[in-house]
Amino acid sequence: MEEVIRKGIELGEKLNSDYCEIRVENIDLTYISLIDGRIDTLNQRTELGAAIRILKDGAWGFVSCNIEDIEKGVKDAFSLAKNSAKRRKSKIELAEVKPVQENVIKKLEKPPKSVPVSTKIERMIDLYNKFKKYDPRIKAVSISYRDGEGKRYLFTNEGMELIQDVCHVWNYCWVTGKKNQLLTSARDEIGSVSRGFEYFDGESNEEIVRRTGKRVMMQLEGKEVGKGSFECVLGPRVVGVLAHEALGHLSEADLTVNSSFDGKIGEIVATEDIRINMVDDIVPNGFGNYKYDEEGVKAKKVEIIKNSVLNGLLTNREYAKKTEMPLTGSARAEDWRSSPIIRMRNTYFEKGDFEEEELFEGIKHGYYCVDFRGGQAELNSSFQVGIQEGYEIINGEIGDPIKNASISGMAIEALKYITGVGKKLSFENGRCGKGQEAFVSSGGPKMRFKKGAIVFG
Repeated sequence: MEEVIRKGIELGEKLNSDYCEIRVENIDLTYISLIDGRIDTLNQRTELGAAIRILKDGAWGFVSCNIEDIEKGVKDAFSLAKNSAKRRKSKIELAEVKPVQENVIKKLEKPPKSVPVSTKIERMIDLYNKFKKYDPRIKAVSISYRDGEGKRYLFTNEGMELIQDVCHVWNYCWVTGKKNQLLTSARDEIGSVSRGFEYFDGESNEEIVRRTGKRVMMQLEGKEVGKGSFECVLGPRVVGVLAHEALGHLSEADLTVNSSFDGKIGEIVATEDIRINMVDDIVPNGFGNYKYDEEGVKAKKVEIIKNSVLNGLLTNREYAKKTEMPLTGSARAEDWRSSPIIRMRNTYFEKGDFEEEELFEGIKHGYYCVDFRGGQAELNSSFQVGIQEGYEIINGEIGDPIKNASISGMAIEALKYITGVGKKLSFENGRCGKGQEAFVSSGGPKMRFKKGAIVFG
């Protein structure tokens, strides 16, 4: 494989490319979906292909192709770059990076390829059966499973020769309950990119059913939420939505220019009463973890908000040069069909020094939002998020569960209403879409907001 890629790089140099990059992906994938106890989809395939990027005269050319077509792909990418350069007003330049020659190995106890598909299906059927036994009001259960295992290659004409083992396992449940005419649902999503099938040894079916079933029942039996703005405490999963969806995308350098963060580097963007810190980083068991990004840049901690000041942006080589910001190793591509773009990894608020009881103390009537179910955000930092687990707060104590709740607001304004940041950090593993799918984690500590920040409805 390496020799085939090197020949492609040599051709790119002969064509006089300013920069030539070839990424090859060779990954075995499994996807299984189970709907109400019956297999709906069973797909096993090998993804083997090449992604070729060439920079010539300040413009990109990108082609994806089969391995046997790399030579043609290089020529086509070069031609695209040359033609694109004639129409570009501004020339693309790349920040310098030290070429890496490394083979990154992952050690797995149970590599997904070594686990029979029958074992994967049995685990899903057992999960379904446990859901059906949990409560007769559970009427529908959809379970999805994915895994992948293989290698990614990155070679460039700058001398980069990087080979990385890749692996992921992922499980998603969508569970629907019914009481009289009321229908409601709850979701559960887990996964790992650092462990193989052994990951599920620590994520038992019993625990998945307990937490998801509980949320369905709460949505059937809980109190209706009040309308308007209230003092509230947001749990790590909901805080993570704000960190990722409502604020994190604003810090991706290719989006910053059209966002509420544009021109605000060095400005105070959060309360000064408590020092607020939000970062994108590699964390233990993070679903967005990797050593090097798709441009061969080592992943680096990005202090997006530091001591309540907007401090940093996520960059790739192009935008690091354009913005004169540091390289952060944030270029990611879904697969060999996709060109790398700036993406988050594990985005979260850092912990503070408030004890648990201090976060709730003094709240006469408010809400505690534990987990979310869907949501959306815009580049002006506006957000709307459905809540699948939440509770009243009455006189500083957690009260009855609530149902049919959603929260909305402007995240960049909500930062100024934070009055407490907890000591314990927690994450949720999930996926992000930005034209391409990427595995990510988000989270933080529990955080308290005064009235005016979050609107309930």
